[in-house]
Amino acid sequence: MPDSASKLALRISRRLAQHAYKEMLPLCADIGVVSFTFDDAPASACEAGARTLERHGARGTFYVAGGLTGSLEEGKPCHTRDHLLALLAAGHELGCHSYSHIRCDTLTAPELERELDRNAAFLAEFGVDSATLDFAYPFGAYAYNAKRICSKRFRSSRITGGGAHEDYADLNALKTHRLYDIAVDAEDYETLLERTSRQKGWLIVNTHDVENPPSRYGTTPERLERAIAAALAAGCKVLPVNAAIDYWQQYANAADA
Repeated sequence: MPDSASKLALRISRRLAQHAYKEMLPLCADIGVVSFTFDDAPASACEAGARTLERHGARGTFYVAGGLTGSLEEGKPCHTRDHLLALLAAGHELGCHSYSHIRCDTLTAPELERELDRNAAFLAEFGVDSATLDFAYPFGAYAYNAKRICSKRFRSSRITGGGAHEDYADLNALKTHRLYDIAVDAEDYETLLERTSRQKGWLIVNTHDVENPPSRYGTTPERLERAIAAALAAGCKVLPVNAAIDYWQQYANAADA
């Protein structure tokens, strides 16, 4: 298939995915939520990022690709097994980011299943329960077939970008704000945070490394510190993804009772 045709097919597949395999979570609680997530779990995120959250009594979600463990990514140290154990001991959440950190939108169904099986087995070595596992698409690359598969395997699946959630969130395509060194989103964090607080919604933040200077996809410890402090000052809860889903579902169940 020509490259232009492949790109067109992916765009169509992603557009279809936006309307298929939805699992809508009502966001009807007394207080909004901000979740801080770290893709690939770089060493600096496991250290400086985790410490920054912990100073505020908060915890985050670290999306782990087992194949990156103990290696370098774009010249920067990635997590080690000791990092992952320390994160769990401190109460942070480990999520799935595929094993090889490969795009999921171009894989065949068997290829994607093998990737996810391999990473689930890796995380199970740390006691992570696959029944409550949250997923983030590497590079935010999802499509119809990938969403179909991931909707059956994970408690939630997270894309990249898209902004904040208000009223409802599709658990199979959670959106984010990218807290990157170079701004890539149309709305800034402060604007989204104000709306999340006012509308009692859910803002999921994603970044990568946490160091000075950061990569273009990371942030500094100081900026992360300000973002967490601002979320709490705005009256929001700061929760990892799994705890946030528990929070919203608790309110939804109470409303149905």
